[in-house]
Amino acid sequence: MMEIDRDSVQPGWTVWTTDGKKLGQVIAADQQEFQVKKEGLLGGTLSIPKSAVTDVETGRVEVDLAEANAAS
Repeated sequence: MMEIDRDSVQPGWTVWTTDGKKLGQVIAADQQEFQVKKEGLLGGTLSIPKSAVTDVETGRVEVDLAEANAAS
């Protein structure tokens, strides 16, 4: 199993949920979490702990969160 480089997450990267939905775009990141500008009319921001990251590729982050659970 490959190590996930959670610290490589950068502003501008796209965030995807485990159910394959685009959640939004990273707007800020620190040591523990990153802020996501959510997609859609209601938008808003969401704080996601880095521990929720399940996969990282350049420009793309997948988090262990279904779209329905990301509404808060």
